[in-house]
Order: sequence, then C-alpha cells, then structure tokens
Amino acid sequence: MSKGPRPAEANPLRTAAFRGLWLSNAAGDAALMVAMFTTSLVLTLWLHAPAFVVGLVQPLSNAGALIFGLVVGVFVDRWGQRRTMYAAVWARLLGYSLPVFAWALGWLHPWQLLLAVFVASVADTFFRAAQSSLLPVLVGRKGVPDAAAALQASDQVVQLAAPVGAGLLTKLVPAPLVLALSAVGQLFSLLGLRALPADQAHAPDHQHQRILPAIREGLGFFARTPLLAAVMLAAMTNNFAAGLYASAETVFVLRVLGMDPVVFGLLMSVSAVGGILGALLAPRLGRRWGPLRTLFCGATLMPINFALIPLAALWPQAQVAIVGISFVLFGLSLGCFGVSSAGLSAQLTPSRLMARVSSTRRTFTQGAVVLGGLLSAVLSQAFGTLVPLIAAAAISALQFIPLLRVGVPRRGAPSQAELEAALEESEGEAGEAGEVR
Repeated sequence: MSKGPRPAEANPLRTAAFRGLWLSNAAGDAALMVAMFTTSLVLTLWLHAPAFVVGLVQPLSNAGALIFGLVVGVFVDRWGQRRTMYAAVWARLLGYSLPVFAWALGWLHPWQLLLAVFVASVADTFFRAAQSSLLPVLVGRKGVPDAAAALQASDQVVQLAAPVGAGLLTKLVPAPLVLALSAVGQLFSLLGLRALPADQAHAPDHQHQRILPAIREGLGFFARTPLLAAVMLAAMTNNFAAGLYASAETVFVLRVLGMDPVVFGLLMSVSAVGGILGALLAPRLGRRWGPLRTLFCGATLMPINFALIPLAALWPQAQVAIVGISFVLFGLSLGCFGVSSAGLSAQLTPSRLMARVSSTRRTFTQGAVVLGGLLSAVLSQAFGTLVPLIAAAAISALQFIPLLRVGVPRRGAPSQAELEAALEESEGEAGEAGEVR
C-alpha cells in the first residue's frame, strides 16, 4: 500500500505538499471571490436583471453541495484526492471562461452567468471533499486546526483584495471581462496541485463500494456522534440564515442604500480583516478555552452581523461604518467557527470516512445556503430585500439550540469517551488496512 508524506504536526507550511495545497486553495478562492462579486455586479448594473435573478447567484454558488454532496465522498474514495482535485479545477476553468467568450461574441445573457456559477459550485464540491480528506494525511490529525487556520487566513487575505481589485477593474474594463481573472486563477491552482503526493491505493472493496451503502455509512456516523451532529445542525441553521442574507445583500446595498460599487467592494474586503483575525486566533483560543467554546464565540457574532445591515438604512450618514462593522464581525465569526469545526471533525472522524463525512456535512450545511438563498430570492421579489435580511438575523439565533443541548459552552472540548470511541474505530480500520497487500 503506497504511503503519503509523513504527517507534520508543526507549522503546516513547512510541508511542501501542504504549501501546494495552500496555493491551489488560495488561487481557487481568489477566483471564486472575483466571480461572485463580478457576477452580481454585471447582473445588477450591466444586464439590469430583476432582484429574483440576482438573488439566484448565492444559492447556485452552493447548489453543487446540495445536489452531489452525499455522493461526492464516495467518488473521492474511488478516484483519489489528487485526481479529483485536478478534474475539479479544469471544470472551474471551463465554467468561468463561458461568460467571457459569450460577452466577446455579444451573446452574454443572465443564464450564462448563472450556469458558470453552478458549474463552479459543482466542481468546488468535489475539490473541498478531496481537500478535507487529504489534510490529515499531509499534516496529521493534531495539525488539522493549524492547517485549517492557514487555509482560512489565506482565504480571508484573498477576500481582502479580490473584491477591491474586481471593483476597480470594472472602472477600467467592461465588467464581464473581469471574469477572465477567475479563469486565469485556475492555472495557478493547477500549479499548486503538482506538489501533492500520488493518490494512495485502496482495498478493492473500498474502491468499488456501492453508493447507497456508502451514503448510509456517512449519515450513520453523525447519528452515533451527537457532538458533530450538533455542530452540523448549528452550521445548517447559520448557513440558512446566511443564504437569506447574502442573496438580498447586494441588491439592498447597491440599490436601497445607493452605495458606490467600489465602496461596496472595499467594505466586502474589510470582512477579511475579521476573518484573518478569527483564523489566527481560533487555534490559540482553542488551546486555551477549548475548541467548543471558541466555536460558540464565533456563533454568537453571526446574529449581530446579520442585524446590522438592515439598521444601516436608518442612519444614512453612518451606513458605511455600519456595513463595515457588520462585515468584520462576519469574517471573525467564520474564522472562529470554521477552524474549530475542522479540528473537531479531524479528532472524531476515522480516516476512511473522512471524505464521506466531509461531503455529508457539506451537503446539509451548504444545501441550507441554497434553500435560504432561494427563499430570499422569492421574498425579495415579493416584499423587497429588507424582509429576508431581518429574517436572517432572527433565524441565525436558533443555532444555539443544538449547541446548548450537547453542553456547549459549558464544556470546551470533546469528552474522553468521545475521543476514545473515535480512536477505537480508527484503530479498527488500521487493522483492516494492514491486511491489504
């Protein structure tokens, strides 16, 4: 059985393979940020699409997880992480290129932009599942929180620069042409993937496991791991609120508040300041307070963030400051919640189930974004964008219910019994793998 690189639980960036993954992830996220910002801008100000169509951008950007999330882990196990990630990057390259060519030929329509968003979403679903299952191989289980923090911090740095750059470029070149940057970003992503180790061999029964039993196995893991199930339910609730919020946000800020697109891009980048801070603090706070309390702190910030955007309409003179504070809190919340959640999942999930558990979680959490976004598009068209923004703040507060039921924040870390159960299952699978030749 072929082996990957020796796990390194120190600074993950000292590992060449992780640096390649980091580059590929950063380039992909930069492309995504540019594409999301530019697509919403083109639909709103260039093609003058109705609020319902603009509202579809956010749910379509997560539709891949909802449609393919339950099966993607099975295919990652069959194809291997590296091969899956290569295929995903090439698919994103094709998706981002479509509207650029359509614009050059004078055929650009809203459906082409929405199709590009959907294709990129499907590809990203496969990429993320492969990445999640590869992290423990590259850095070791104990190194996952620091590796996740490094990835999250780079994501936020990208978020700091990408919307500003895209907003400024729309002043210099036609907005649809800015999408070409997202296609170019995939070339850097491909470059990073070259540093990854070859895919590990699997037992024949693992390679050809039937899809439905594999899906049931992924779902069953959450049924017998209440702590991870509670974290997933909290993320689902939060993401449903985020879908309501994000689908209405662009139209509300640009049309209702009348904010300049460049200022809006700058403020979106400000959220990365909170994200960078959250990603850097989360591992340190996790070691001091425990990952569960750190996650809970991130959760408490999200309802406040959602409530601030509607309030900006009441104080026009302070709207830039209010929107900016909201975006900072959003990034800080994501950093604390996301890094802590990744570390908990690595601690409690057996290696052979890592891709399936990751894809199952993304199906429900990202699927909630899709459903929230679709509801937001309908509400925005019928009642205006203020209604889904207010609903987002109220619904986000419900995420505390599953966390409180499993003792968070009273306890800061998984119990010894939960850790021992995960260790026993991992040791069992290691014994089975040792019999494979």
